[in-house]
Amino acid sequence: MKQLLLSVRPEETRLAVSEDGVLTDYLTERPDQEDLVGRVYKGVVKNVVPAVKGMFLDLGIGRNAFLRNEDCPAGQGRLPTEGASLLVQVVKDSTPTKGPLVTGRISLAGRCSVLLTDSTYVGVSRKIRSEEKRAALRRAAKDCCPEGLGLIVRTAANAASKEEAVQDIRRLASLWEVIQRRARIAKGPALLYRGIGLTVRTVRDFLTDDVDAVITDEEETARQLVRIMEEEGIAGTERVRWETGPIFRNHHVDEQIRQLFQREVPLPSGGSLVIDYTEALTAVDVNSGSFHRKGISHSEAVFLVNREAASEIARQVRLRGIGGIILIDFIDMEEKEQQQAVLEVLRKAAARDRVKTVVVGMTALGLVEMTRKRTAHRLFQNYYEPCGACGGTGYVLSPASVVLRIHHALEEKKAQGGIPYPLVIECHPDAADILETEKEQWYLKSMMLRPVRVERRPDFRRETFSILADPHGGR
Repeated sequence: MKQLLLSVRPEETRLAVSEDGVLTDYLTERPDQEDLVGRVYKGVVKNVVPAVKGMFLDLGIGRNAFLRNEDCPAGQGRLPTEGASLLVQVVKDSTPTKGPLVTGRISLAGRCSVLLTDSTYVGVSRKIRSEEKRAALRRAAKDCCPEGLGLIVRTAANAASKEEAVQDIRRLASLWEVIQRRARIAKGPALLYRGIGLTVRTVRDFLTDDVDAVITDEEETARQLVRIMEEEGIAGTERVRWETGPIFRNHHVDEQIRQLFQREVPLPSGGSLVIDYTEALTAVDVNSGSFHRKGISHSEAVFLVNREAASEIARQVRLRGIGGIILIDFIDMEEKEQQQAVLEVLRKAAARDRVKTVVVGMTALGLVEMTRKRTAHRLFQNYYEPCGACGGTGYVLSPASVVLRIHHALEEKKAQGGIPYPLVIECHPDAADILETEKEQWYLKSMMLRPVRVERRPDFRRETFSILADPHGGR
């Protein structure tokens, strides 16, 4: 049974897709967290940088966006110069160290098709396998494709009528005309098209014929979903239900959502995944854990854990919104057949992803390389910020290490001529516990040759301390 669960609150909208009780997709939307991907701007070229084969554009969002030369509109003829205005679309959101990535080749997605504004190419989704059906859809798309534009027929068109598909294309063409009119009027930089909200995306991207129910916890949203379905010509409005109460808990997906923020993911066999994020890539380690072989060989046991892990890795990558380079350290397998079988399981599981995902293969070190198109922020970035105590590293200095740093600082002051007064060391209570011991007090006085007082500062971070002179310390 496949269900779409849409929880709507003023501060957040959440969509969970559940198949037979297993969470397969999870998306969130907040008013205070703007998702730039898909937005269309009239940008102004600020800097052209030949060394990086691109240019930086001012979109009016506070951070300059980057446009690669190869992504400039084909009809432009030549590369834009500084000060020129350009219509661009955001394809990757900004990161803490980089601005958003944009393209001049704008595409507008509908339910049945994607309109290409800088191409005349007409294609069909690879997920439609039948060659006969693909040929029929391509012919129909060419017949109704607006002049000078291109189309990609989406998988949903396979189940739609010709009238529905044509209507969808007309809506996209009309939207493109509106964007162009706004561009002619607006003075750059300016936002021309914001994109659609999560409620509309629920119908456009996730409501397929195999969905048994669309459940929401807000009555007005239920009515809106029905209206959208009627406007899009989608049958089965009776599938939309309004339920009171915590629908995620009632339909048993809340615990699966909480698990998405954990570093370790348990596997049914007793093994586990450990997922770590870095600036450059995401690393996934597969552990056998408490898996018991139960009469099978070690080689077969390892193969079973790895095969189970492959499916779960693809699911976790999709649910957590992980993008970029992903390196997977499976448990070592000696047999080539088993390695290929695990890679095939991973590829099949990754093929279900709506975002382009490529399983590259296994390196000489036995690591599996995988890439996933980075669009929006990773899920945890929407809910967490770097720790104030550790600065985002995940570690803090031990109290003994802090005391060593205090020793080094005192030695530097002594080498510079010392301080002609008693000293006060302000530090976190964890470090103060060590500094106040009899042995430590004797060491400090013998090193500095004057009284040293320790003052506890619970408001300090553990590694923070200060060394102060106390002219009245001896009185």
